[in-house]
Amino acid sequence: MSTQKVSVTLESSALDRARKAAGPRGLSSYLDAALEEKLERDERRQALLEYLDELEATDPTPELTTRRANRRAARIIEAAAR
Repeated sequence: MSTQKVSVTLESSALDRARKAAGPRGLSSYLDAALEEKLERDERRQALLEYLDELEATDPTPELTTRRANRRAARIIEAAAR
């Protein structure tokens, strides 16, 4: 696997914490692993959203039922936030 040197701007406090967390393995290795994990999560999330869009497009539930369920869900979420 090839590597490439880049310049990035990071928050000082986050950089200090990352250096401490990286320890002897080094900051570059730590940030590389963190970036890989974030990219994998983002890719899985995107795949899930695309799958849900497909399911929604083929959902046989009547529109009125869906609207009622969405309103009820919104009320539940609102009540939980209080």
